[in-house]
Amino acid sequence: MRILLLLLLVVTCYAAMRPPNVKNPAGMPKLHDMTTSAGESSAANNEHHQKLIEKFPGAMPASAFRSRVETMLKARGLDGGNTLLSTSFCCDEVNRSFERLLSDSLGGHSFNLGGLSGFPFAGSVGIGAMASHIPTGGHAVVIYGPHVGFSTADYAAGAVERSGIAAPNGCCGSAIAAMNSITAEHEESQRPGWFKRNPPLPPIIDMQQNHVQEQIKGQFDPEVGLSHDSLPSVAFSAITPDVDYLLGTGSDDETHKLEGKASTLVVIGGILVNTAPGMEDYFVPMRFELFDEGGKLKTNLLGEML
Repeated sequence: MRILLLLLLVVTCYAAMRPPNVKNPAGMPKLHDMTTSAGESSAANNEHHQKLIEKFPGAMPASAFRSRVETMLKARGLDGGNTLLSTSFCCDEVNRSFERLLSDSLGGHSFNLGGLSGFPFAGSVGIGAMASHIPTGGHAVVIYGPHVGFSTADYAAGAVERSGIAAPNGCCGSAIAAMNSITAEHEESQRPGWFKRNPPLPPIIDMQQNHVQEQIKGQFDPEVGLSHDSLPSVAFSAITPDVDYLLGTGSDDETHKLEGKASTLVVIGGILVNTAPGMEDYFVPMRFELFDEGGKLKTNLLGEML
């Protein structure tokens, strides 16, 4: 009898010590479900990366671009303590995270030169103000370019998902509006009996957009036309002369306008590719030049960057 009671006590204690057999709570993925979800996410991101690279050869993830620029600048003595970063990107809010990423490598702040489509609408006054903010005996880095959306919905250029908006949204809207207007005017000009009317002077409220359109139109080739795919490169070609004019970096015979203000001027240009929220933006480097204290082009670093 004692043996029986002892066995009963052991069984009771064992049952009490076992964890309860609780079923998986509703909404909580099982381990294999979590693995599958992570795998699917990784595969989707990898496909997105491959499609983006196909559309924009040479594109680098923003973090990789920032790291590469930081390493190259530090190797030449430029860092956050002695260098002022200036940027010229479109005022679209999707570009601010990229600017913050860049500024984190160079003192945590930057001077903004840009307006619609990334054109340097701060102008010569803005360049002068920027020059006066360069650390004494220090350096200046200017990074500029147009931007373009790359949608995860269909892996197409010209639109991007935005927080709080259900469908992909046009990006860059300013450049796209200019492209549509230029294309419509060209198509209209092909009709019999068409003649160009001198439009009224544009109101100052649309000053930036009118300049964007005129500069892109200057790069327009009727034989090739414009598309969402080609627009970013055309816009880059339109913005670069403005940057060179303001900085004085457009000719080997010209002395740049930061002479005496910056020991070194670095000019980096390219195309910023915006992606959906939660995904990393990309940058396509198309220019990386270093000018010495005398204002002359010293080194073309684009090959090293790539």
